[in-house]
Amino acid sequence: MGLKMGMSHGPIYSYGDGETLEDLEPTMSQEDWDKIVHYYLNESESTIPKYLIKDQEKSTLFEAHLFSQDSLSVLSMTSYNDENGNLFLGNASTSELLTVDAKGHILSNEKLDSPPVKVAFKDSLDYVLTIGFMNPSDEAKGKLKIGNNIIDGLIRPVDFLIHDINSDGYDDVFVCNYGNNIGDFSLYENLKNGTYSKKIIHPLSGAIKVQMANMDDDDKDEIVVLFAQEHEYIMIWDYGNNTFSGQKVVQFQPAFGSVDFQLRDMNGDGLKDIIIGNGDNSDLSTVLKNFHGVRVLLNRGNLGFTEDYFYPIHGVSKVVVEDFDLDGDNDILTVSNFGDFTDPKFRSVQFLLNEEELKFTPKSINGLPDFRWQTIDVNDFDNDGDLDVFLGAFNLEIGPKQSSISVNQNISWARLENTLH
Repeated sequence: MGLKMGMSHGPIYSYGDGETLEDLEPTMSQEDWDKIVHYYLNESESTIPKYLIKDQEKSTLFEAHLFSQDSLSVLSMTSYNDENGNLFLGNASTSELLTVDAKGHILSNEKLDSPPVKVAFKDSLDYVLTIGFMNPSDEAKGKLKIGNNIIDGLIRPVDFLIHDINSDGYDDVFVCNYGNNIGDFSLYENLKNGTYSKKIIHPLSGAIKVQMANMDDDDKDEIVVLFAQEHEYIMIWDYGNNTFSGQKVVQFQPAFGSVDFQLRDMNGDGLKDIIIGNGDNSDLSTVLKNFHGVRVLLNRGNLGFTEDYFYPIHGVSKVVVEDFDLDGDNDILTVSNFGDFTDPKFRSVQFLLNEEELKFTPKSINGLPDFRWQTIDVNDFDNDGDLDVFLGAFNLEIGPKQSSISVNQNISWARLENTLH
């Protein structure tokens, strides 16, 4: 907080280095700042109570298939392409994009400038996003490759959305420039000649995910963006007359650790609700947090949301919401990277089976080891009418000390085959 407010360190607290502190622009007197620091030191709890982790019934809905490569233990991306039946994996250690078949055979290996974090395919074009730096950074080294064209100078980008926003017949791209201390959420407008013009929509770091959906009772889709870092909120934008009009609809406290969200109608009222996962725990406050987990925020109309369900899970990294058991309602699957692996009851992948009316039964996945899972994709890879799951490992010793795990070091990825059909 001190760096963000331009305050220098004092005898009772410290951060940064000499070069960082030279550029501070104080926003208050040092005397007032010291009062704030003393308040936190005197009033804050010294520990966070742990929630009780309960035994879980094992779900037999999925059959786990594990794949191991000694050189592929830190994945930056897991993405299945249903057109050619191949899985794309991002090797964060070597900045390579791997194409893998359903049996785990590596079909191709493309060396990139930095780790790939997302791929997409539209109208015969391949979209490949590379992050620049996995660790916190404000350097503009990220790139989005679109066919033979490149949008470069991206600030640690992590997500993008393809959409022809101005209806001119050419696809534009929204990009989440996550950054670190600086960043933005921007539109890159297609100039029809292989180049793109940047328009900053929101000039803040932390944009981590973007989706489009109709979030109200009109006939138009809105742009929904999750901001992490110290901001921790969700913005929704309307677009009309070449203008973006945004509204903050949800905000959380700075240690919330927002990582992912999905937009689904969870109560059958015709409005898209927000299912959000929080659990990032690798930077400035690496202790287990009992407020990490999954929340369902019901859409009450007029872009108003209320938290109607919370399930605590340490270190959630991804959340997907689909009708996995094909019973007509949406289930939730969560993946955790910063879990409490010292507790034998903790499960790093949890399946929240929807029992209707926002009542979920947590289940673990039979045959799946508890491991540092980070990336996920969902698709019907065997074309049998139900949804399968692909998981990617992120085996780095970072975060809380309870998240360290020494077994199964060579696990790379897993396929959870849906056995319903």
